[in-house]
Amino acid sequence: MPEEIFTIVRVPVKEVEESLRAKHALPRFLSEVRVDGDTLIFSFSGEMEPVLTKESVSTIIGTGRRRRARRKRNRMKTRGWDVAGRMTNSKGQQCTIYKPFVDALSETEHTNEEQKRLVEKILRSNRNRPSEGSIQYFLENTLEYLQKQKRTTPSGQGGLIT
Repeated sequence: MPEEIFTIVRVPVKEVEESLRAKHALPRFLSEVRVDGDTLIFSFSGEMEPVLTKESVSTIIGTGRRRRARRKRNRMKTRGWDVAGRMTNSKGQQCTIYKPFVDALSETEHTNEEQKRLVEKILRSNRNRPSEGSIQYFLENTLEYLQKQKRTTPSGQGGLIT
């Protein structure tokens, strides 16, 4: 029978935790350490460390479930803005068109860059930090709404349908 040599390396969790804290800004408490497949998972929290019983430790180690990452939703603050209309845009999305954008973009003498700056200014005025995608979204939807309004409004009545 051939001889086998095993090498065992024991690293205290505290050493790994200190190494992680040195590299990253982490919350105060280490709340959970578990093995998931071939990955060692450390969970940190800013709250008090929960008291673990024997049963809770065995369920933490024994479960193979993965937690979904929490994502921050990118929502624009639109409180106080009047709604000009709702529509389904060319991409099939349900969208709300707001009056400040309609008022600012209804003048046709603005260049594309000026229109973009106007939309960004309106978004920032309501304490938003808009991304490039958000600015494009509001700009494109409002322009599409204005084009639909021009097609459906009779030109001789000044925009009022009686």
